Amino acid sequence: MKWLEINLEIKSNDPEKIKMILSNFVYFLVKDFKVMSNKKGSWHYIWESIPWPNTLRIRFYSNNETIEKIKQKFEIEYENFNKRNPDLLGQYVYGNNGVEGEEYKGEVNYYGTKGWKLVMKMLEFGSEVGLELIRNKDLLESDEYSGSYPGSIDLYADRYVHLFLNQLNYFIKESEFLMKQLPFRYYVEKNGKVPQEAFLVETDIMIKNYLEKVSSKYDKKRMSLMYKDDSL
Repeated sequence: MKWLEINLEIKSNDPEKIKMILSNFVYFLVKDFKVMSNKKGSWHYIWESIPWPNTLRIRFYSNNETIEKIKQKFEIEYENFNKRNPDLLGQYVYGNNGVEGEEYKGEVNYYGTKGWKLVMKMLEFGSEVGLELIRNKDLLESDEYSGSYPGSIDLYADRYVHLFLNQLNYFIKESEFLMKQLPFRYYVEKNGKVPQEAFLVETDIMIKNYLEKVSSKYDKKRMSLMYKDDSL
């Protein structure tokens, strides 16, 4: 079993064009992969800022024969899609983090043996959900009620995050986690890189102080209301 990592340059940030790429290119490529691998492999996609500012990174995991087949299929579909939509796709590179010829070998070193198996499932499930929601985005955001998708894409994203954090319950505080992630993710989106450790430590202290301050104000207000009720 081995990985194939495809780094694909996307020339547009327009949501409708991104939807077209995922719906009319990636979706059918994945569909073919599932048939080729007999659903025994794994796959996922993520967005990265290297080697191009807007890079769609697609990974497939299967036996050598299937990997060669999906590689050939990608090249054929890439050419066909480019003929129909010449201004959407740019270059592509096979290789870990966009380094041509460098094989992506998974992330066991980062997550651990069992941890990586779990993360592989999470990445694949997240990709499946992402494709489904993006392909049906118009239906989700239509004014007319839909029995299939009665809510915007934001609703499903919120539930996905909230419910997983809820499942972790006693091991992670949801509100604190989300507040800590906010400045970190904003920094990454704005600068295209991870902030230094000092930034994270300072942010952590600021958030804890802020939460304590808000909590203290809330307690004072609540006690004030209680005293008013007692005087009635």
